[in-house]
Amino acid sequence: MALSTLADPEALARAPSISLHAPIGEGLRGFRAHVLEVPAADGAGDVSSPYEDLVSSLLEGSGADLGWLAWRDSAEGVVVRRQGISLLPPSTIADFPDPPLDPLRVADGGLWAGPWGLWCAARGILSCLVVPVRQESEIVGTIGMASCTAGALEDFGIQRLQLGAALAIQTRRDEARLASLRRLFDEVSRTLENALAVDRALRFPPTYGEIARSLGESLDATYCQIAIRDARQVLTIRAAGGHRPPRKVVTAWPLRRLRRCARALHEGRAVVLEFSKPDAASEPERLALFSPTTRTGVLLPFFAGPRTQGLLILGEERESGCQPVSPERVAILELVASRIAHIMRISRRLEYERLGERRRQRQLTVERQRLARDVHDNVGQALSALLVQIRCAVAAGTAGHEALQVLEHTASDALRGARTLAFGLRHLERGVAPLEEARAFSETILQGALCRLEWIEEQTDDQVAPRTLREIANVIKEAVSNIVRHAKADCARIRIEYPDGRIRVTIQDNGIGFSPGDARPTSDGRGLGLIGCSERLARIGGTFDVRSARNGGGTLVLIEARRT
Repeated sequence: MALSTLADPEALARAPSISLHAPIGEGLRGFRAHVLEVPAADGAGDVSSPYEDLVSSLLEGSGADLGWLAWRDSAEGVVVRRQGISLLPPSTIADFPDPPLDPLRVADGGLWAGPWGLWCAARGILSCLVVPVRQESEIVGTIGMASCTAGALEDFGIQRLQLGAALAIQTRRDEARLASLRRLFDEVSRTLENALAVDRALRFPPTYGEIARSLGESLDATYCQIAIRDARQVLTIRAAGGHRPPRKVVTAWPLRRLRRCARALHEGRAVVLEFSKPDAASEPERLALFSPTTRTGVLLPFFAGPRTQGLLILGEERESGCQPVSPERVAILELVASRIAHIMRISRRLEYERLGERRRQRQLTVERQRLARDVHDNVGQALSALLVQIRCAVAAGTAGHEALQVLEHTASDALRGARTLAFGLRHLERGVAPLEEARAFSETILQGALCRLEWIEEQTDDQVAPRTLREIANVIKEAVSNIVRHAKADCARIRIEYPDGRIRVTIQDNGIGFSPGDARPTSDGRGLGLIGCSERLARIGGTFDVRSARNGGGTLVLIEARRT
């Protein structure tokens, strides 16, 4: 059959896979590939695609003018041709007929019938080798070589092209795996950098619902859920996100019924559930946690602390998204779950700090209120009395020795009250221990009253509850204030002991003493200090006892409470 006959338009019309002028990108029944032109000497020098590298390597060791690799389901194939050959435009070279079922050799005077013979004749190709590319039992593409010189490929074996086809399949698998890893990397980057950003957690500690919604927007899955295991070994769904999260009437289940969840938490590893395959062991999880149309599920454990352990549950309903979950994807999803735990730990610590700060602010407010009362009761009352005495002296026109003594005592009380206020303001923001603060207070106020302090504290490593220390320190300060105001003592002794799991404080002075039965509250607010001390010790399960008499034997205050 002559070449001119094969090139007849009617003959070409009978070959539907041949397109002489169709632009690249239009869908054809056969295959398409983009054209790459390389120098004949170093065809593989500047190529970047692995397919181009493969075809260029085959082209170098042959007498062919061009080689190709084309795929049925994509336009990723290539045509590599030597420079200077007089073939038809690239758009016609890149259109291929359907692949043959077996390796095919088209030569001048040989097999010219069929689509491949017409394709060669239309392009002036006199020697051609075509090998189908098989993936398992399916033909997915074709690889071949062509020359404008008759007999140029007689020494080029079909076996080399078959080896090239096998390498093309392996390259395609590697490319698909690499593309999948790139998608996973992009997915986890979006999740870690946007959805679960640490700086957002520092500003606004997220709730379970906010975390689930962020994950649903970032992860390539139909839906996600966050479940927490409590102390009763019950798994509870706290939040859900994604496109179609399942709506369950019951959201809490005993963990003993969900064996796959228990296994994930116990081993600290992800568990993948394939619901497209019958599996009785996974049926409880499917009914409890996933939607009826879920095809693939992943259970990802996370540990935000000894008391906060949970699962990130991913469900995929789309058939296109239900590819086998690779170890790489599982590892990246485990990284996302660990990031959730990290954010929750940071949020919890920040919340504790905020609670502590609010507690300190409340304590500061209470202390300021107490200082305000002290200003009113001590300094204010003393200065008011001083002002009354001065006015009386002015009105009488005389100020005798007794009147001056009264004024001196009143002014001294006001001075001591002012010093007490100054001490309280000085120590308001300091973080000293309660007993150290009480000792500093006692030294300052007793020194102002010309009263010597003996502070004896037993050395011990035993711990005392902070609340107990605070209450005892306040009682010590109240007792010392009473010594300054009423006892007229020149020596005070404070002893702190730790017998048998308790803390005991003894406060003794050598002042004038008083009758405890007469220390009743009055309308002007006096006498409330002892009642307040007794109430403070009662709140921590302690005792408060005062022993004194009007015989000048001084006063003994006994304070005792449990250390814990």
